[in-house]
Amino acid sequence: MTATRRTMTLVASLAVLAAAGGSVRATVVMALGFDELAAQADRVVLGSVHSVSARWVERDGEKTIETTIDVAVEDELGNVSAEPVARIVQPGGEVGDVGLVVTGMPEFHAGERVLVFLRVSGADEQGRAVHSVVGMAQGKFIVLPRLGGGFDAIQQFGTGFALADADDDGTIRPVEGRAPIRMDLGEALARVRAVRGEVTP
Repeated sequence: MTATRRTMTLVASLAVLAAAGGSVRATVVMALGFDELAAQADRVVLGSVHSVSARWVERDGEKTIETTIDVAVEDELGNVSAEPVARIVQPGGEVGDVGLVVTGMPEFHAGERVLVFLRVSGADEQGRAVHSVVGMAQGKFIVLPRLGGGFDAIQQFGTGFALADADDDGTIRPVEGRAPIRMDLGEALARVRAVRGEVTP
C-alpha cells in the first residue's frame, strides 16, 4: 500500500488590519531593512548550502520535526568564528511521509549559494554553535549570476508571509507593497561590512 503524504502546518499567525478595513491572516514578522539585518546578526555568512536534513526531535515533551542546514562558509563578514561550516537549525521539514510546514521560515536547497544573516541560538551535541535566521525569511538571500556578469543577492519571502511595522504608540500595522530586496552582491557585502564596522578589503 502506498503511503499517503501527510502535511502539518504550523502557522504563527496574527490578524492584521488591511488598508481596506478587512483582515489578512498570515505569518507576520516585523519588517527589517538590509542594514537592520546586518546590525542584528551575530554572523553574516556568504557560502553554499552543503546539506539539508530533517529529523524528529522532542521539544517540551512533544515530538516535532526540525531541519538542519549546513552552509559551507565562503566569506564571513564579522570574523566572529573560524568554523568552516555555519549550522542552521529551524523548525519544520519533511521526514518520510510526514511534513511540517512552518510558514515564514526560509527554504534552503543543497547546492545553492546564499548570503545569510544568522543569530546564535544554541549549540549541538558536539558543542558547535547552531543558528537561526534573523527575521525568518527576510534574513536569507539567494545569490544568482546576473546577465552580463556579476552576481545579485535576492531576498526570498515565500508564500503566507507578511511584514508589519510598529507606530510610535506600539500599534502594529502591515507594511504594504514592499518588494524583496535585490542588490549587487559586491554592494551587499560592502554594506554589511560598513554596518558592522569593518574596513572593506
